[in-house]
Amino acid sequence: MTLFDPDSDNLPRLSELEPIPDAPKHAAWFWGKDDQLGRLNLLTPRRIAKAGKLIQTGETACLNFPAEYPSPPFFGREPFLHQIKQVAPFAYDDLYNMNTQSGSQWDGFRHVGHQHNGSFIWYNNTTQKQIQDSNRIGIHAWAKRGIVGRGILLDFYSFSKKSYDPFSKRDITANELKACAKAQSIKFEYGDILIVRTGWSEAYRNLDQKGREIEGAKGYLEHQFVGLGRGHDVIEFLHDNYFSAVGSDAPAFESWPMTEPEHLHHFLLPLWGVPIGELWDLDLLAELCEKNNRYEFFFTSAPSNVQGGVGSHPNAVATF
Repeated sequence: MTLFDPDSDNLPRLSELEPIPDAPKHAAWFWGKDDQLGRLNLLTPRRIAKAGKLIQTGETACLNFPAEYPSPPFFGREPFLHQIKQVAPFAYDDLYNMNTQSGSQWDGFRHVGHQHNGSFIWYNNTTQKQIQDSNRIGIHAWAKRGIVGRGILLDFYSFSKKSYDPFSKRDITANELKACAKAQSIKFEYGDILIVRTGWSEAYRNLDQKGREIEGAKGYLEHQFVGLGRGHDVIEFLHDNYFSAVGSDAPAFESWPMTEPEHLHHFLLPLWGVPIGELWDLDLLAELCEKNNRYEFFFTSAPSNVQGGVGSHPNAVATF
């Protein structure tokens, strides 16, 4: 297996990937057999230092929804529970009970495997037994260094003039993403944290509680959400631009329901090692981008330092 320099600006395109023995097609496990960072390796000191120069006005936007959103959660997941515990007459603690996939989240590499040879394989040839019996490719590996670099927002919802219902299965194509980037004067760079605003966060915020309950009660494949399409053009776009991570305000990043055999999750997480952010609150970020006429910013995220963790609140902040 050929190893590559993560600081390089000339890495193989999807069509140029060399087959890896006993690995699925399109696997890009070329940062070493013990690697647990995937494309977060692209966030090198050089790229982080360059991203730091994007801090100019000092304005910030937190990208986490309130911890209890969506309420109720989708896909039958457990709601966030918060209790206050009195530990002394003058002191209190918090007690949380949560599913990291119920709200604003990072999907870690343990979240989804890829079907291979009659079983499943996770990022960098990790087996189901290793998922169950070790901490390999857990979220703690990201937490040790954080996720820091150049964030870019493709505000596709505004670019499309809000021409669709975010609660519909609307596929966003690669050509549409490129056109949006061009309109926003964005040029992609290796290591970018790609964030796509679909309008879902705005649409959910505008629902009343009854509307939220109706959405939360829907079955697994009854939900409909806008998101990236699953055509080969989108797969090439996501691979060849070498994003270090991707995120969206939508619940699945890709459009839902996922009825096609190919899922973006199966490429991004197990084959390439690209973290996926979902259910992010992007409305204030979009306002700041429009105000400053700048869709690039300094991005930081501090995933939870949980040994062997599957996912995490993003704890993400954009700074202008």
